[in-house]
Amino acid sequence: LITPFIASAALAQGKGLMTIIVNDPANPYWFTEGNVSKATAEKLGYTAVVGAHTGDTNTESKLIDTAITNKSVAIILDPANASGSIGAVQRAIAAKIPVILVNAEINKEGLAKAQLVSNNAQGAAMGAQEWVKHMKGQKGKYVELFGLPSDNNAATRSNGYKTVLGQYPALVKAGSEVANWDRTLGHNKMQSLLQANPDITGVISGNDEMALGAIAALKKAGKLKDVVVGGFDGSPDAVAA
Repeated sequence: LITPFIASAALAQGKGLMTIIVNDPANPYWFTEGNVSKATAEKLGYTAVVGAHTGDTNTESKLIDTAITNKSVAIILDPANASGSIGAVQRAIAAKIPVILVNAEINKEGLAKAQLVSNNAQGAAMGAQEWVKHMKGQKGKYVELFGLPSDNNAATRSNGYKTVLGQYPALVKAGSEVANWDRTLGHNKMQSLLQANPDITGVISGNDEMALGAIAALKKAGKLKDVVVGGFDGSPDAVAA
């Protein structure tokens, strides 16, 4: 279970304290990211604590400072902002604490010990190919829900979709909205897109949470049966939907 970020130097037992910082545990992807990292660190003999910055670089900075104060032996970080997280990572490294980035990157090489990310471009292209199969006759109007712009994954996934969908001139992109990976925002932005484009037959989304928000809005409008929704991540809720 992800707990609030409360740690002290006294917690560092065994091999030392491992600080894990994720984005928002309300999202099942980041919830799992924190849980698995913590369990694995403890299995390896470390004490581990999990914190969340919820996309805010100021919160992230404070969490990094706490990790430095608590003499963490390493920091596992899902960065809040590709550019805005660089300073916090630099401070940790100056304190001789290695940083391993997961899920997202920062726009500066040579700082982190590693940046462990999935191939978002390939994953998006594969998702788009499957989504196209379900679009009747590979034609129709569709809209896109875009992730948090400060996260490089948002543009990478969108570009991955574009490489495939650009091959189908009968598929027309009618609109796009930024929904910051969030289900509630996905719902609200989908409502706006539907008002402007009531005849769409497809929605493609940068992650499952935004897609699930879109599904809720489509259900409310009585249009879900006529619209193909594509997401990204494979979260349990999305699989069930």
